[in-house]
Amino acid sequence: MDEAELNAIRAARLQELQRNAGQGSSQGQSSGQSQEAQGLSAALDQVLEPEARARLSRVNLVRPDRAKAVEQYIIRLAQSGQVRRKLGEDDIVEILNGIARDQQKQNETKIVFSRKQTANESEDDDDFFD
Repeated sequence: MDEAELNAIRAARLQELQRNAGQGSSQGQSSGQSQEAQGLSAALDQVLEPEARARLSRVNLVRPDRAKAVEQYIIRLAQSGQVRRKLGEDDIVEILNGIARDQQKQNETKIVFSRKQTANESEDDDDFFD
């Protein structure tokens, strides 16, 4: 198989997966969402190389929330004119790592101890040892 046939198979499989994922919604919403998905897909095809698109579709199977975040980030970059060339698979990996770090930082919990001072305690506790 040559590269063109593989890309055609990948694109067909991606469309099939997207169609299957969209069947759970109602028909009225489905048509609007499919047009939006097609527009998003076309925009991503202009910005991403086939390998990067395949990587993003694999991530979408495992972590759909993270794939959506990457897609939205790439679209924002493209709309602001910051994309000068097609993004490759390595670029997608960097973006995924950055999003994972950001989500990890948001999920970190910090425990802060604030100790209340009672009437028996004074601020100069060190004076007892003079």
